[in-house]
Amino acid sequence: MQYRQLGRSGLAVSRLILGSTMFGELMDEAAASAVLHRAWDLGVNTIDTGDIYAGGRAEAMIGKLVAGRRDQLVLATKVGFRVGDTPAEHAQAVAGALDLDERWSRGIAPTDQGLSRKHILAAVEASLKRLGTDHIDLYQIHRWDAAVPIEETLRALDDLVRSGKVRYIGCSNARAWQLYEALWTSDRHGLARFESIQQPYSLLSREPEADQLPASAHAGVGVIAYSALAGGAFAAAHDAAVKPGTVLAQRPAYQAKLEANRERLARFAAFAEERGRGRIALALAGVLAQPAVTAATVGVQVPEELDELVDAVERPLDPENHAALLALF
Repeated sequence: MQYRQLGRSGLAVSRLILGSTMFGELMDEAAASAVLHRAWDLGVNTIDTGDIYAGGRAEAMIGKLVAGRRDQLVLATKVGFRVGDTPAEHAQAVAGALDLDERWSRGIAPTDQGLSRKHILAAVEASLKRLGTDHIDLYQIHRWDAAVPIEETLRALDDLVRSGKVRYIGCSNARAWQLYEALWTSDRHGLARFESIQQPYSLLSREPEADQLPASAHAGVGVIAYSALAGGAFAAAHDAAVKPGTVLAQRPAYQAKLEANRERLARFAAFAEERGRGRIALALAGVLAQPAVTAATVGVQVPEELDELVDAVERPLDPENHAALLALF
């Protein structure tokens, strides 16, 4: 395994980060344990989760499974949504379209989500309890909250860093201008800065190359790519039907991306075969070859998938093959 410093910090993270969106939803504790132990055997030291994953069950599962080696690991989680809300409600929160009156009638307070000081301080305590730890290594805002001044959010996060409950902070799904507004605010007020940004980035979703990747690199912010395997599209390129029980089966958006890119994926499969590379390893290698990308978060359901993905780290793409790969997409 290879490791990289995250942003301008001294935090060393593995180039493969184990994602946990399936823990507690598509994977029970035994399956998650098998994947975690194989990840550790391969040198993966970083686990990414979020307080809303499986309604908090993912954090609780991770807390139980890592108890014996917590200090060896980098635990990353996120804040910004209400635990227990549906994906549709998460989308409404991002759009600022939640019906707060209707939610109040159901006993849900307006402050139960978002990036206010009130919600952040409550959410971190809940995450610490579920994770069974006294600190979070990387605490990330899960979304941008236009209703809350970024200074309020950063001051709350800075207080958590100063108290020792959080070691480093990061953001997720932010636009380049939002990242820079946050960095300017931190610099102006002497607050902890975002050391990382999580962005969806794959060979099928290269939009971040236009602004987020160069902006992050210029600012010294580490990029953690997620959905690097397009939700299973690269693995399912030759499948006639979507396999039940997979993330691809659960996410219509991923299925639409697969169907829209069948021709490209066929060319990609031939490219991989010519070079003797597995498809998912090559797709991941294409992401990791981007200079701005520090690490990629990958979700797997069986340990054997990790063995193939490690090839992306052990056999990085040279510039010529990387350029040829990008040309396919």
